[in-house]
Amino acid sequence: MGSIRTIVISFIVMSCVVADTATLSKARYLDKCKGAWAGQMIGVCYGAPYEFRSNGKPITEPLRAWSPEMVAGAIDQDDCYVEMTFLKAIEDHGLNVSYEQAGKAFANTGYPLWHANHHGRENCRHGIMPPMSGHPLYNRHADDIDFQIEADLFGILCPGLPQESNHLCDVFGRIMNYGDGLYGGMFVSGMYAAAYFEDDVRAVIDAGLACIPKDSQYHKCISDVIVFHDAAPDAWLAAWKQIEAKWQDDIDCAPGDDFNIDAKLNGAYIVMGLLYGDGDFAKTMEIATRCGQDADCNPSNAVGVLGCMKGFDALDATFTSGIAAMADTKFSHTDYSFSSLIPVCQAVSERIIIRSGGTVTDDGYTFTRQKPLPPMTFEQWPDQVEAMKTPIAQSELAWWDPKWRVIACGTDMAPGVRSEALGRENVLVLHPVSESSPAVISARIDVPSTGKPELIIETASDPKGDYVLKVFIDGALSLERKIDTQGEWQKERIDLTPLAGRSIDVRIENHANGWSFEAGYFASAGVEGN
Repeated sequence: MGSIRTIVISFIVMSCVVADTATLSKARYLDKCKGAWAGQMIGVCYGAPYEFRSNGKPITEPLRAWSPEMVAGAIDQDDCYVEMTFLKAIEDHGLNVSYEQAGKAFANTGYPLWHANHHGRENCRHGIMPPMSGHPLYNRHADDIDFQIEADLFGILCPGLPQESNHLCDVFGRIMNYGDGLYGGMFVSGMYAAAYFEDDVRAVIDAGLACIPKDSQYHKCISDVIVFHDAAPDAWLAAWKQIEAKWQDDIDCAPGDDFNIDAKLNGAYIVMGLLYGDGDFAKTMEIATRCGQDADCNPSNAVGVLGCMKGFDALDATFTSGIAAMADTKFSHTDYSFSSLIPVCQAVSERIIIRSGGTVTDDGYTFTRQKPLPPMTFEQWPDQVEAMKTPIAQSELAWWDPKWRVIACGTDMAPGVRSEALGRENVLVLHPVSESSPAVISARIDVPSTGKPELIIETASDPKGDYVLKVFIDGALSLERKIDTQGEWQKERIDLTPLAGRSIDVRIENHANGWSFEAGYFASAGVEGN
């Protein structure tokens, strides 16, 4: 007990020694808060046409010119509205919002999601709450970019208070991410927290890095970007090639594909935009976009941070002039508009400042700036390569039907268990591994000894394609049929009367038939009839 007390006291003393008193006027806070949100909105709309259009290669052709009305596209961008789910949860439950309260708020959303967000939300809907909903045991997308693109909020809410932002990141980030996926969000939010008081890009990046463990892969990747930049400050493309060579290792949620939504790789592109952009808004946004991969999220993070550093009033009207026309339009799936969002953020920030020992007056804020402190280092994912061999985790397939096992599956068309698809709930989506290799699930099934048992598979093809269904029973081909239902459901039946009273091995295969929209949709697969 004495050693614990010593650690706690040491922590408090250390924090007090390195801290400094900060003041921030309300006008400056609001200007920077507006700049942060405006930067996100502009960046995501600027890069939107290039999202995952250039994977494993930079974008070198001319980019489309910006026009002010483009910013209206931010209303329907998940980079913005997902953050507002978190903001509403804090409004509803307070600064001590729990893992479960955060998870339930996320579970109750209706907007489309992908990758770590999708699987984290489905975990929560099935009773697997954070922090386990983002753990690799239940979420094979744990290192993906998802929390990184929506963690801006927590730095915006925590000016100069990175320990507070890391706390909120831990609560919300572990809904969908873990390890490097979580650290990406802490890094981004830490940069925002520093951006309220720093006017040097390098200082902001260093502050973000101080929020995550030095021995993490994420920290090492970002540190490499800094080293490459310092060696050649005008050669972003050379740095891009060095990062690609070292960190594009294909250990991600889409192995065998140049597509890479890994947090640290895309985090490197954020930092490349900031460093090589050298404080210029347009140049920062352009470079972060040209790096490719998630080419709308990365510039959104980069110029969101820069917008917070500069403040809204300092941003070029070329980029901000379109905001006035849509400022009162609510973001999709939220009750927030740009106009209403800012005062809500201010109210929450004031509560955070007070909780951290600061004071709020009519004119502004006085508080003690916090030293960034990294969280515990989560163990790396030693079996990640093995886990990535199939894009559907067994825990996910169990939501659909626990007796089935995934043998093989491709990565195209977002395979997995969907809450709703083609008008049905709880649908399994498979996709062939390649034109010659099928997706495969298998099960050991008991056949009733009486009646007229049938194996019934309720399936559909994608509205834009077809696929070949093959069913094997005890190794023998029992059904082969092209499924071309154009999104309508049909039942395939196999008579099991000759096998009554036995346990059988059933294998369902989803084969390609032309390699265009080859997904197979399955509402159910089991034995009926007694």
